[in-house]
Amino acid sequence: GRKAVQVVESAGKPYYYSTVGNEQAIEAVHAIRLTGGMDEEKMAQFCHEKKISLLVDAAHPFAIRLHRTLAKVSSRLRIPVVRLERQYPAHDKRLIWCTDYAAAIDRLRADGICNLLALTGVKTIAKLRPYWEQTPCWFRILNRKESLSLAESDGFPKERIIFFHEGEDEKKLLDQLHPDAVLTKESGESGYFKEKVEAAQACGIPVYVIQRPPLPDSFTFVQGMEGLRKAIERLAPGFFPLRSGFTTGTCATAA
Repeated sequence: GRKAVQVVESAGKPYYYSTVGNEQAIEAVHAIRLTGGMDEEKMAQFCHEKKISLLVDAAHPFAIRLHRTLAKVSSRLRIPVVRLERQYPAHDKRLIWCTDYAAAIDRLRADGICNLLALTGVKTIAKLRPYWEQTPCWFRILNRKESLSLAESDGFPKERIIFFHEGEDEKKLLDQLHPDAVLTKESGESGYFKEKVEAAQACGIPVYVIQRPPLPDSFTFVQGMEGLRKAIERLAPGFFPLRSGFTTGTCATAA
C-alpha cells in the first residue's frame, strides 16, 4: 500500500486511498483517505459516482474477500484492476505446505503438535479456533488496540498473546517459548516470511505454511513501483503529466 501511494503521489493529482481500518499511517499530500470495508454494492456505487477508471489492489495477499469484490466490481463496471504483487521466494520443500486453515489444523493434529506458535495474524484466530480450543497455543499479534479487541472478542486467552515488535530478532521469541512448531502464512518478503522461516530452521523447529490463495485471472499483475507506474500509464492515460521510459531526449542526453 505504501509503495502504491509513492507511485501515485508522483502524479500530483488527487486519488482515493482506501483501508479497512484507520490505524495505518501514510504520508500523502494528494490522497483522499477512505476507511471502512466495502461490499460489492457499496464499491460499485462509489466507483460510479466518483467516475473511477482504474483500481489498484495493493492489499494483503490473504484479503480474499476484497480481491473477490474487486473482481466483481471490475467485471460489472468494466474497470481494470492492477494488482501490485509481492515478491515470493520459491517453495522450500523442507516446509510443510497447507492449502488452507482447515488443512493446517488436520496436519497439526496428525503430527501431534501440542505447543504451537501461530504467526498468522489476529484475523486468523477465529479460523484456527477448532485447534486452539483443544490444544493451547501462542498467537503473536500487532500491539494495537484494534488487534487486542479482536482477539478478546474471539475469546482467545489473553495470557497466550505475544505482541510483535518491529526489528525484534525472531530467534529470541523461539528461545523464549520453545514451540513444537511454527505456523505462518505465505506472505512474501514484505511480510517477513523469510525471517520467520530462517529463525525456525536455525532452531530445528518445523514450519507449517498456509499457501497464499489464488488471485483473479482478470487482474493485471505487476511487481515493483516501476511496474505499477507503467501499468497506470497504459490503463489510465494522462494521469501522470509525463510518461516514463527511454525517450529520444533521454537517449540523446545519455549519449
